[in-house]
Amino acid sequence: MTVHYRSYLDNSSDAEVMPSESERWHAFQCLLPPRPAVADAFLTRGISPLLHGLQTTGELSAWSFTRQSPREVCLHLLGSAPRLLAARLAGLCAAVGAEGPVHVPHLAAPPARDPRLVDVAVDLIGMTPGRQARLGAAVDLAMVAAMRSCPALRGDSELVTSEAALPSVRWQRIATALKTERHPLTCWSHLLEAFRRAPGYESAMTFDLVHLLHNQLGLSTRDEQRVHAGLIRSLSRRRAGARRSPRSHLSVPHPGPVRPKR
Repeated sequence: MTVHYRSYLDNSSDAEVMPSESERWHAFQCLLPPRPAVADAFLTRGISPLLHGLQTTGELSAWSFTRQSPREVCLHLLGSAPRLLAARLAGLCAAVGAEGPVHVPHLAAPPARDPRLVDVAVDLIGMTPGRQARLGAAVDLAMVAAMRSCPALRGDSELVTSEAALPSVRWQRIATALKTERHPLTCWSHLLEAFRRAPGYESAMTFDLVHLLHNQLGLSTRDEQRVHAGLIRSLSRRRAGARRSPRSHLSVPHPGPVRPKR
């Protein structure tokens, strides 16, 4: 699949979209056939173009999504006509043999409402149709977050690129992507920097966003644990070789499912 990149950095919708008096967040669950490729295509080739089109015509102000499982997609839509939105989704669900959409009022707003986060997730899904590439993208997201959020690994304004601190092969690939304005990792890096400088920022917020993006990529609990363990090992390497350390990270509890903010 060829991804036609937009320019994230020129997007004027930099802040969280605020609903009007007539608009509310509505959640719809769609249960897709048990094939990861179907869920991915449903999001990248069906849902994303449809909902961006509805935003253009004013029927929808914002949208996001989470995955209760790799095949169960929950769409969060900000609009004033839930029945019309459900009718729009019904055609796509029928086309791929999905069950739904089922309106789920108790879920309401998504965990994070910055529209650019959705673009990062959708574009990375389109770029990584294979399992190994998808896991690699998940590691890249976590590594950029670590560089942006950990004082020991970053300078005052620029990401540290010292081979003494970073695994050179992977980081060189990420650094190359970050020089490309339209790459989703570039948007992710700029978003993290904006969040870090915002009032009330706490470092835990960054890793909540990492968890959300991993969820949107369709990672299972075990896959996400593998990504975190791999990142720990990668950041522990030095020129002299891998640092030996207890494997205590394997027993760290998973943060749990993505849940909307109340």
